[in-house]
Amino acid sequence: MKILHVLFFVFLSDAAVLVKAKLNIWSAAEGGNASLNCHLNLPGSTKFFCKEKCERAEDILIKTDGSTAQSGRYSMKYKDGSSGRGIVSVTFTHMIKSDSGLYRCGLGTSSAPDSYADFVVRVSNDLDKNSGFTHTETEGEAVTLGCSNTVYGHRKFFCKNQCKNEGEILIDTTNNKSVSGRYSIEYTAGSLFGLYMTITQLTKSDTGGYSCGYGNPLSPDSYDTNDVVVIDGSNPPTSTPQATTKTTQTPPPTTAQSQSFTPRISTSSSDCPDSSLGLVVCVSLIGVLLMAVFFLLLYIYKTRRNTALNTRENAGNKNMELSGTYENYGPTSQHKGSKDQDHVYSAL
Repeated sequence: MKILHVLFFVFLSDAAVLVKAKLNIWSAAEGGNASLNCHLNLPGSTKFFCKEKCERAEDILIKTDGSTAQSGRYSMKYKDGSSGRGIVSVTFTHMIKSDSGLYRCGLGTSSAPDSYADFVVRVSNDLDKNSGFTHTETEGEAVTLGCSNTVYGHRKFFCKNQCKNEGEILIDTTNNKSVSGRYSIEYTAGSLFGLYMTITQLTKSDTGGYSCGYGNPLSPDSYDTNDVVVIDGSNPPTSTPQATTKTTQTPPPTTAQSQSFTPRISTSSSDCPDSSLGLVVCVSLIGVLLMAVFFLLLYIYKTRRNTALNTRENAGNKNMELSGTYENYGPTSQHKGSKDQDHVYSAL
């Protein structure tokens, strides 16, 4: 049983990793417009967008059963994605400092959502107003970015900026996974984006644009670009209360540049988060469970087998004793022998 205890401890430890996974942080310029695409695990009818923990009525920015909705400076669109996913797009217009904080977009009710994604917004006056949302990380951490809107090809690349010259090429490979120092690229078949680029041990000098895709880096067949801002880890984004206005069923009026992301924590409707790391953890959890069941069945089988063997051995010893008793009582007369023989057979 000690083996089972160890296995369940590992299972609980892996589950704890999922809960503690950090949130996505997105930076946008003060006064600018920005949009985010939240890729969720399930499709749904009721959509919501709220601030903080969505516990109070004033935290709900938008709630609708329609495909589009607007509330003051906030708007939302919904569409069905591939593989049964839902995509909720949220847009901020004329962003102000008090927009900084924690947000949630999801499907179902805000208090008990079917599927949701949490993210943090950071409003800065150091960014271009036309840049939209920029993926933000803290120094010393790692970031993985998906290469969306690309078409699979045998040759894959990862570049700083837009691969305008050989010096900007970080990785150029035909393998599904390649690592070069702090940079890596990996293709995962069946995943949301397929191709992913990762930077580890981030420094402020990593702030800038990156691109990844398929084909020749200098003349790609298809590619995607992402911007990253690296901030000081000792000064994380802060949260400010935000008032809301009445929701109306009108399309979003802006065409802000949008970014896509998947939740880094598991949703209430699924045990597996939408990320390559989450997939590995999910498969590990399934493997641990299967191992636990295997060892449990093996333990039960061996216990029953040993019990059966002991029972047979004891029965055999008893038969030997009774047989020996019968032989030692050789008949002195026909009547006595018949009596002793009946006694032995009765005992057997």
